[in-house]
Amino acid sequence: TATTEIYTLSLHDALPISANEENTDGTSDANSSYESYKSGESDHKIEEIDGVTYVDGIMIVNKTYSLPETYAPQLDETALAAFEKMRQSAAADGLNLFISSGYRSYEYQENLYNKYAAERGSSAADEVSARPGHSEHQSGLCMDINSTEFSFADTEEAKWLDEHCAEYGFIIRFPQGKEEITGYEYEPWHIRYVGEEVAKEITQKGMCLEEYLGVTSKYQD
Repeated sequence: TATTEIYTLSLHDALPISANEENTDGTSDANSSYESYKSGESDHKIEEIDGVTYVDGIMIVNKTYSLPETYAPQLDETALAAFEKMRQSAAADGLNLFISSGYRSYEYQENLYNKYAAERGSSAADEVSARPGHSEHQSGLCMDINSTEFSFADTEEAKWLDEHCAEYGFIIRFPQGKEEITGYEYEPWHIRYVGEEVAKEITQKGMCLEEYLGVTSKYQD
């Protein structure tokens, strides 16, 4: 039997959102979202089901919100089908997209994180790798595309991905300029499936997922 807890995000929980694209009245979508928290007009609903957190029905996995060690869904079939459709469109434009890393188990992520921590120290590891239970790869909804080298950003595939992924329901999960909010360095290869409607809205507003959902991404320790 699933255990469900439902509550709303208060102003204390909400992330102060920086200004992005301006509306015709001189306000930005991001600032308008934050203003709605202050007025109490548009609280997000946060729900926890068997240890998995959803905000407005969207799963959130980051430094604040984790997944149980036992959560092991494999790669989501809907996300995989969306990627295949996107891959075919990129191929029609003469580009090659492939999944270099998809689903990762809790144990796999634990070994990966410990490797980075041993090489660089925990603080440096936290900037580039998620702690076990805090990786989106465990959700089955994200993928690393082609290469995890920062030089990927300069490739035609990365530029195409950035421009078109929202059309297929994906967002660049850790976009450039949002490092202080997401808690991670810019990763042009890391995409997260959220569905076409949400992906297009997040992209159009110039937000990261934390801004869109009004949540933080910070480890407690």
